[in-house]
Amino acid sequence: MNMIEALSCPLPERLENALRAGFLDEAERIIDSVVSGDVPEALRQRVLLERMMMRRRASHYTYTFDQAEEALAAAFPKYEKGMLSSFMTEGLVDWAFINGNVMFERELLDNAAKRCAVLREAAVTEDPDLKKRDDCIALAEEKGRVTAHVRAEVGLTVRDRSLIGKKAHVNLPFPRRVEGRQDSIVLESHSPHLLSVDDETCLMRTAVFEKTLEGDDDFSLTFSYRITDHISTFPEDEFVADGMQEYLSEELPHIAFTPYLRKLAEEITAGQDSMRGKAEAIYDWITSHVLYSFVRPYATFDNISQWAGANLKGDCGVQAMLFITLCRISGIPAAWESGWYVTDEGAWPHDWARINISGRWFPVDCSFGGGAFRQGNEKRRRHYFGSLDALRMIANGACCRTLTGKRALAADPTDNQRGEAEAGGQSLTDGIEYRMNVLSFELQA
Repeated sequence: MNMIEALSCPLPERLENALRAGFLDEAERIIDSVVSGDVPEALRQRVLLERMMMRRRASHYTYTFDQAEEALAAAFPKYEKGMLSSFMTEGLVDWAFINGNVMFERELLDNAAKRCAVLREAAVTEDPDLKKRDDCIALAEEKGRVTAHVRAEVGLTVRDRSLIGKKAHVNLPFPRRVEGRQDSIVLESHSPHLLSVDDETCLMRTAVFEKTLEGDDDFSLTFSYRITDHISTFPEDEFVADGMQEYLSEELPHIAFTPYLRKLAEEITAGQDSMRGKAEAIYDWITSHVLYSFVRPYATFDNISQWAGANLKGDCGVQAMLFITLCRISGIPAAWESGWYVTDEGAWPHDWARINISGRWFPVDCSFGGGAFRQGNEKRRRHYFGSLDALRMIANGACCRTLTGKRALAADPTDNQRGEAEAGGQSLTDGIEYRMNVLSFELQA
């Protein structure tokens, strides 16, 4: 059992009790007690993993109750004292007990703006980014396809000078070849100490660097690629193609066929007999029921899909994981896909999913579809079931895989979009500066 699989192992009740109350020092003592005894190796790995996770999870909660109220009042003219308690009850903001005190998430203001309708001002003018999506979709519909030619740079800098003299291992994301969608990939330049570049079809493709740190060490790549989006047509003759079994199976801990998720899938797909019908029903349910929300680091979740199904909120990756899990439960091969959302103005990490019907892959973007649903744009919502846009860079075709040469548990064990660095036997989560720069972007039919 590897470290991420250990998340499926239950925690001792005494440790769970301490964690629920946020008594981290007591949790540390309990972990020491567990690992000092004669316990199963899976349990030992699980509690040691929890030791790493619990401090990182706690660091996500930065506002006390009073500080949260002050911040909300300063940011939102419509905020009235006492609203925060109702936001907690309704699940509109994320909070946790830390050392017995109620603490609120770092993204409190961003999530309140998205989720708390009572705080919103009058509607703003049209988002220019949404217009880029709509224009890209319109061009694809007119011509049947749309292509983007992109040059970009990805890099990270290790700023933590306490690591000087230690050997660093760095994995930077790199575009993977996806037949019919992404190709013409060229590595144009790179910083020194490049060790290797994964095969172009590697499911989580990276460029690998190793270097003894000297202080403010920078690792970077410049690359170009071509990406094409097609208007999809689903096949009438449906079947599960050969080689799809792995995409129908559990992948613990986050793609888990729990009793609750089985019941949820059954409820959502009731009355649907076809593969497309079931997948579209799942997509429609997620886009209309799961609200977009910034979340804490994925490394701090025991089971992302279960959490999403119970809390009915989550960001792009959380929604994608729930969609994949529900599809697999329903007999539809489904997989992870991610990388960047790219326009002429920049690049941002983004996750989505894909389903396979009759041997053909179809992309599905629940978070962009959900945004379209809430904006009343049904045309855009329908597009993101089966098609995307050419505003992407695809680096990952799977999730929760070990990156080439990676030894420590990844800072983000789900996938790799900004880069991973480790030194001294630990993945680095602090003292790292990331960058993703679009150097040129040309969209054409």
